[in-house]
Amino acid sequence: MLFIPFFAGKKTPYIGCGKCGTHYYPTAFPAFEQQAIEFSKQTKKRWYHFSGLMLLSIFVIGAVTLVYKGSQENKKRMDNNLAAIQPNCVIFYHKAEDVNTSMLVSRVVADTVFVHENSRSTNGSAYQIDDSDNYKGPETFFMKSELKKWLAEGKINDITEPQTYAE
Repeated sequence: MLFIPFFAGKKTPYIGCGKCGTHYYPTAFPAFEQQAIEFSKQTKKRWYHFSGLMLLSIFVIGAVTLVYKGSQENKKRMDNNLAAIQPNCVIFYHKAEDVNTSMLVSRVVADTVFVHENSRSTNGSAYQIDDSDNYKGPETFFMKSELKKWLAEGKINDITEPQTYAE
């Protein structure tokens, strides 16, 4: 059985026999009881008494680093996708606090992105309402600078690249 301590526990004093090597609780020798207790208070805790805490902190630091790096990679990917936005890309975004929806890019002219907004919205994942029938509304437009501002504010969840299907 493996025991990894998170914190050094309470030290228990023992009195050892130098001849036979057995150990006794200090209460067995009342004359030496106070000495044994004082001596146990003077001994330092070893570094390995905290090995579980060290392993836990390494795990937490690693997990936080992975989440941070992943979010940075995702932001960089979305920046690249926004810079190279093409027709048939889908932009998933927050419409309100708990309302998510998407818009389909119909064309890009210079710095203007023309889109068909999704007629439906959801409080869950907008991927569930990404259906071509939902993009039949009128065409609207956004400036790329406005979309970049939305991306910086965290309003845009994802920008998917166009998919090519072979039949």
